[in-house]
Amino acid sequence: MTARRRTLAVVLTALTSVAVPSCVKDTAVNPYAAPDHTESDRLQKIVNDRPDLEVAQHELADLDGQIRTVVTRISPETAIGPSTPKPDHGCSDPFTHSIGDTVTIEKVYARPAPSDEQWRAITDALTPILTAAAFQANTPPGVTPPAGTFAWVSDDGSTVELIHNAGSVLAYGYSTGCRLPSAWRTDPPPADRRPADDSNVHYPYLYEPPGGRNG
Repeated sequence: MTARRRTLAVVLTALTSVAVPSCVKDTAVNPYAAPDHTESDRLQKIVNDRPDLEVAQHELADLDGQIRTVVTRISPETAIGPSTPKPDHGCSDPFTHSIGDTVTIEKVYARPAPSDEQWRAITDALTPILTAAAFQANTPPGVTPPAGTFAWVSDDGSTVELIHNAGSVLAYGYSTGCRLPSAWRTDPPPADRRPADDSNVHYPYLYEPPGGRNG
């Protein structure tokens, strides 16, 4: 092949790559891009089917009390401070573009950390409590969690996590996951919580029938 023909082949290849539409989803190139309408509706249905945000908050508040009781009983010298909700709102990946809200408790740093023996006793005591509350270990099958990490997730998206740094601190926090506040099922979200391109958004927040999204 001559140099001229090689140059022509390169140009034609480049033009073809531009002219043929890409099959790659926007989110594969830009993870912050909004999903297509089908995927958006799939994720929104998951949020819609979860118990209301207030229900999850109540359940987690009850678990919070049980967790604190266990830690105090087994490691009385470990002081756990009050829980403080994060001020930011909205949902995290993969629900970043879904209509919903999340209440996340800032990590509480309890000092001094329990001893290794106390930590094992704490996790042993918490396992049946979380299991009874429909939680399971938040670790992929066959994967060993990092040492000192005790992370659990409920079947409807709530999470609880304790991280033990031996000889230093015990970190503890929890989150409701993305959910609908009960009021958002009968009325639209507050104006400042609606998508910028869809001020008339309403329940069930779907692009497909029965609708609720137009952006």
